[in-house]
Amino acid sequence: MKRLTWLFALLPLLAPLASAAQEASPADSVLQAAVRSENAAQRLVEAGFANVRAVETPEFTVFTVENDYYKLPAEGFARAVQILEGAGLDETKPIKLIGTSFKVPEVTITYDPATGKWRTTKRLDASWDAVRHQPVQNNSFLKTDITVYPVLSLTNLIITQVYQSLWELKPAFEINLWPGARFSYQLVIPVYTDFFESRYHYVHPGIISFSQRFRDPWHLNIQGKLSVGQFTGNRYGVALEAAYWFPNERFWVDTQLGVVSSAYFVGFRWRFLWDPRFAWNVAGNYYNAALRTQFTLRAQRFLYGDYGLKFEMIRHFRHCSVGFYAERGLLFDEETGALAPKGAQPHTNGGFRIHISLPPYRARRHGYVPRITTSGQFTFDYNANNEQYFYKEFRSEAADNLVSKNYYNPYYIDGIIGKN
Repeated sequence: MKRLTWLFALLPLLAPLASAAQEASPADSVLQAAVRSENAAQRLVEAGFANVRAVETPEFTVFTVENDYYKLPAEGFARAVQILEGAGLDETKPIKLIGTSFKVPEVTITYDPATGKWRTTKRLDASWDAVRHQPVQNNSFLKTDITVYPVLSLTNLIITQVYQSLWELKPAFEINLWPGARFSYQLVIPVYTDFFESRYHYVHPGIISFSQRFRDPWHLNIQGKLSVGQFTGNRYGVALEAAYWFPNERFWVDTQLGVVSSAYFVGFRWRFLWDPRFAWNVAGNYYNAALRTQFTLRAQRFLYGDYGLKFEMIRHFRHCSVGFYAERGLLFDEETGALAPKGAQPHTNGGFRIHISLPPYRARRHGYVPRITTSGQFTFDYNANNEQYFYKEFRSEAADNLVSKNYYNPYYIDGIIGKN
């Protein structure tokens, strides 16, 4: 009886304490949410992601990640989504996962509490402004890779042999610099060839370039890359690439503008010629998500001054992209501007392209020790009409190919996340 008396006597004193605890709970919940976000960011770092940031706001929870351990970004994003789903985050408000490339934002993957699903878009919003100035964990600055690119080329120019083949290994030293910047030096090593041209028989430098990626600061969904250096096709110069995604992100346009001249590596010496040409192309693209197929129609001015239209149909699988192309060109007289004679005009050309992502599909980095790995792509291109002079293009980086161009396609990423 005395105990009950003491209990009733203490009730008036306990009531203010309980009220104070209730008033403190919102602040405590905010602190707990911030702690959970930091723990989730640490788990992302432990999983091998680079340039990880995190911030908690009343409107959303935001993370940035950059794929370093996973060779294919879509597979990395799928793993990051799994980590965030198991991190105990507040699922009553949106969770934003911003995927970056060289610290430049590429995609925003958003968890919608209303549907319980994740959706990818190329567009940015206020979440990027909230997280971009947060401290970076596992910074990629000055981290290097030695990436080996194997290449197979076939041609059919003589009647006594079905095909002539060229097998090459092209290791590239690649280093990440400040946001958006990368330096690449590539060496071309012939493994086997029965091509007649002597230049295919010797070890020689390949692409030597510095590239700076960028994205417009006004969230207009324009991305680009400015490159300078030695490119493919025995060309050196400066090139600008840019792309814009429409609100319906199945559609986008891209362009490449370059002022290039000829350069050859002969007798262990560079020979630079000053014969600058303006090469350009502009393309409209459509991606059919159900078929995972990309359709592209491109207008171009090629390296030797010929103009043309190029149609491509590319099917993107998980670790492989297979494409067919057809191209039709016109050649104009550079002095008069008139059409060149019919006999000098480019023939209609076509062929197919197979680009395969090589295993291993994961490669962990150990601090600043250069990481040696195979490339994300093995390229095989077939020129059906054996065109040797016209329709020549150039690439400014070793990693530019069908597979890498599709890395940050929002519908492709959604497809991979949905399967995991």
